[in-house]
Parts: sequence; C-alpha cells; structure tokens
Amino acid sequence: MEKRLRFLILSCLSSAICLAENIPTAPQDTVINKAVNLNEVVITGSRVPVPRDVIPVPISVVHRSTIEQSEETSLLPVLMQQVPGLFATSRGMAGYGVSGGAAGGINMRGFGGGSGQVLILIDGHPQYATIYGHPVADAYIASDAQRVEVSRGASSILYGASAMGGAINIITRQATEDGNKLSARLMAGSYGTQRYSITDTYRNGRFSGVVSGNHERTDGHRPNSDFDSWTGFVKLGYDLSENWKTIGNVNIAKAKAQVPGQENNPLLDGTTDVLRGMAGFSLENNYKKTRGAVNFYYNWGDHEINDGYYTENSSSNPKTPRPYLFYSTDYMGGVNIYQAVNLFQGNTITGGFDVKLYGGNAYRDPENEIYADHVKLNEVAGYILAQQQLWKFMLEAGIRLENHTLYGTEWVPQAGVSFKAAEQTSLKFSFSKGFRSPNMRELYMNFFPGGPSNPELNPERSFSYDFTLSQGLLDNRLSAELTLYYIKGDNMIAVIPVDGINKNMNTGEFANKGIEFSLNYMILNNLILNTNYSYLDMEKAITGAPRNKFYAGVTYQPGKFTLNAGAQVVDKLYLVAGENPQTTSYTLVDARIAYRPLKWMQVFVKGDNLLGEKYETMIGYPMPGTTFMGGVSLNL
Repeated sequence: MEKRLRFLILSCLSSAICLAENIPTAPQDTVINKAVNLNEVVITGSRVPVPRDVIPVPISVVHRSTIEQSEETSLLPVLMQQVPGLFATSRGMAGYGVSGGAAGGINMRGFGGGSGQVLILIDGHPQYATIYGHPVADAYIASDAQRVEVSRGASSILYGASAMGGAINIITRQATEDGNKLSARLMAGSYGTQRYSITDTYRNGRFSGVVSGNHERTDGHRPNSDFDSWTGFVKLGYDLSENWKTIGNVNIAKAKAQVPGQENNPLLDGTTDVLRGMAGFSLENNYKKTRGAVNFYYNWGDHEINDGYYTENSSSNPKTPRPYLFYSTDYMGGVNIYQAVNLFQGNTITGGFDVKLYGGNAYRDPENEIYADHVKLNEVAGYILAQQQLWKFMLEAGIRLENHTLYGTEWVPQAGVSFKAAEQTSLKFSFSKGFRSPNMRELYMNFFPGGPSNPELNPERSFSYDFTLSQGLLDNRLSAELTLYYIKGDNMIAVIPVDGINKNMNTGEFANKGIEFSLNYMILNNLILNTNYSYLDMEKAITGAPRNKFYAGVTYQPGKFTLNAGAQVVDKLYLVAGENPQTTSYTLVDARIAYRPLKWMQVFVKGDNLLGEKYETMIGYPMPGTTFMGGVSLNL
C-alpha cells in the first residue's frame, strides 16, 4: 500500500511539472481559475474577509462547482476528497445515522470521531447534537452550500469549545443576480438509490431568497440497511440600506435509517428516526472602516432510537426485542456579536461576544430509566483579535475568555504571522490553543449499571503549531500549499477500566504531528488537476483516523462534455485503536461523465469504487462494491 501511495503521488506531481511547459495563458475570470486562486478571500479564520494567502492559519476552501459535480446529497464525501487531513466514516450507500453503529464521525489531525472535537458551523453558527456532543452528518446537505471553508487546526479563539481540532464553516447559498433561477436534479442507481433536489433563487432590488429541498432513499447494499431522508432550507435577505442588511434562514432535516449491525453479528429492528432543525437571524453592517453583525441562532433535535436485538446464535445481548425505545431531545441557542474596526492603514481589530445556552434530556423508560433529565448548561465568552499589516508581514494576536457553567473560566490565546516573500509566495506560522468541555453524554449518560459517565471530568486542551508555505506558479495557474503541524495536549477523554468498571476518564498528555499538502493545476483552460495528501502521526491513536490519505482528481471540459475522475488512497486507517489496534488500507477510483445537450440541461452518469475494492471504514461494516448512478440536472 505504501508503494502504491508513493507511486500515485509521484505520478501526479511529475505529470503536473511536465505539463507546465509551453501552455497558453488562461483568462483570469474563468471558473476553474477562481477555484485555484490562493488570493481568494475567506472569513472563517477571522470573522471578516481576509485574503487566504496572508491569514496565518491554514484554511481549505471547497467551491460550489466542486460540490455540484460530486452529485452527492451529503457534504462529507466531497470534503473528505478535497480537504487534506479530513476523514469521515461511512457504512453504506447513503446515510450516517446516530447512536450505536452510526457513521459520519469526522476526524481531523487525530481529533474527532464521536467526541465532537471538530466543530461544524452553518454561516458561523455552531451545529451539533448537544445531547451526544457530536455533529449529525445527515443534516449537512450539499445543495445548500455555496462554499465550505475548513480551518485546519484549533479554532477556539473565535468559536469556543468543540473547535479544538478545527472548524468546518458551511456558507449557505445566496441569490447573487437579479431575477429567478430554478435548478433541479433527479438521479437513480444501484441498490434502489434515488436522489432528488430542487433549488430556487430569487433577487429583486433589496430582497433576495433561496428555497431548496432534498429527498434521498436507498434499499442499502446489506439486509436491514435502508435509509430515507427529507431536508428543507429557506434563506431570506433584505438590504435595509447601503450599509445594513438582514438575513434569516431555517434548515430542517428528517432522516430514518436502519442499522444492520456488524456483518458477523447482524442486528434486527435497529432503527433511528432523527429530526434536526436550525433557525438563524442576522443583522449585518458594513461601513468603510468598520463592519460586523449580531447573529441569533437556535438548534433543536428530536431522536427516537430502537437499539434492536441480535439473533439467537449470537453471544451478544439482548436476544429479544427491547421493551422500550430510546428517546432524546436537545437544544442549543445563543447570540454572537462581533465588530471589526480599521483604526489605520493595514490594521483590523475584531471584538466579539458569544452566549450559548444548551441542554436536553434522554430516557428509555420515562419513570425508571432516565439518562439525562432536562440538563441546562451555558457558556459566555468575549474575545479580541488584532491584525496588523507591516510591509510584507501580517501580524495577528488575540485572546478569548470563556466561562462555562461547570468549569469556570478558560483563557484561549492565538498568535500568528505571515510573510509575503514574493508576489506568489507566502510563509505563515501560527500558534493556537484549543479546548473542549465534556459533553452531556460523557458527564451524565449511563446505558448500563455503573456506566461510563463521569461528572468529575475536566476539559480537554491542546496547543497547535502550524507552519505553512504557499506557492503560486505560472501566473497562478498552479498553486501549492504545504503545512507542517505539531499538536500537544492533555486531558483527552477516553473510556478506560477503573476498578473493573469502564468509565470516562481524562487520560493525560498526547502529541500529534503531521504534514498536509495540496496542489491545484489548471493545465489548460478546460483541464484541471487537483491533489492533496496528509500524513498523521498520533502518539495515542484514535479510531477512525488514517495515517496517510491521498486524493487526485482531474476535470476535463471538452465542448458540451464534462469528464471527472478521481482516485483516493487511505492507508493505515484505525478501525480499532488501543492496546490491540486494527488498521486497514484501500484505494477507491471514481469517474463521472456529463453531457449538456441544451444550455439548461445536463445528463450524467457516475461510478464509484470502480475497482470493486473490498473495504470498510468502521469495523464490521463492509462498504458497497462498484456502484453506478445516473440522472439529469436542469437549470432554468
């Protein structure tokens, strides 16, 4: 596997170097050129727009064109291909689920899984199920995203707890042109899988709106692995004046899934029925020397879970249907306020204030089997982040003070510097602290006598050091970025035996280090190559994190055709961590061909796992072999 990985990396790099000679200059406004531009503006690492090549923290950007060409309903498969170091577990054709046997664990730099150390945001608002403490992958829909910005590394100074491993900010769709535009997609394929989506954008003067809906279902590639989901998204905006505007949005996701259990120990009647919702309202201002916003948000969830039972010849329990279902509800609401001021040339100072209220309850028998009884917690924080341009340097420093109901105050510093060594060369260094407060599941929820819960847990903490080199060549047709990082932390929470009983415990210090590399090359005006690679060395391995991950993709657009092909290599993925670790390695190849017979219509077919690789990302849950999907997209 390591030889195969090295061969693929060297092949892609050598091809890029050879093709770099004697090619025509591309127009500067092409869609492909924008996708590889290092100078694009990002907001996730600073709250306000800053060019990506000068912001000290490493940030990956996934654009709308890439998301559309994936033909996926969920965002996670796209992010896993496009972002170095990001990995998400899967268990079938579609859907991730929650509770036992759930997939969708997001890992980045040795953080994540089901612990919620990587924070998902929608338009800057935190998104996760507070009762479990982790994101719900089925709620993050590709058709709703205009772009995704991924801050790789601790992002707690701006976003607080749960961002110690990084932050994934989903920036939702918006109407940018006057008039009405309707788009739809219908597709079907292997194992009875169907995907439907429709989106309408409208703008007239000061008013703008986006409405979208999605439906996905599959019979699954294993018995008892059906999945069915419906999602809806509405976003409305109104420009009050030249300097002020309001935006409101609502997201709803309803997903029903069957959990098949491990292949050698099938589960019967394992089902999850999950409802997730989010609403937000923002009042934004933008003046010549200052800009900011007041953002209100509220998230909620309602979960009904049948944990199922096993066959009679299984050694697992129970072997009969459970008398009660598992129910849980949760909520998270709050406000974040920030304002950035440019005091003088090259200076930006951003100050912010966050309030987050959250809680929930969980029970099986509402009288005798209660796991969390309407728990209520809160976090209040203030921060300041200063950025100063001096000659070719960008200096950044900031501090956050966070106060938690249970743990009191936490100081979170961050500092960095970037140096514009040449027109297309940037050197960046950053230091950042991350932390995560124990979630409600770890603190309170016992699913058996003596359980793993532990109300005495302390917050996890980490310190990240990043060095990044960004280089553009050939009039920015080729862009490359290399990041080296080292992370030192303590108090990581894990389930370990204590006096013969498994218990959540803080486990002491840890260290992770690694390499992240990405390269994008517009070979011709209609031909682009994008690759990324990550290497992760964990002092204490976690389940669901690979040591090596590599992806190479090619997009070619001859006339009315669009051809996409990609290969992903995952090496030494930990299926089981701990004293007796189990790892796996695999290579996936996919391809897509689309034809546009009319300006407003495109037909396409795509194939995944074309090599028929036998693999799994969760132990006991084999993934499908070669699958195909076909469909049509309409843009009216």
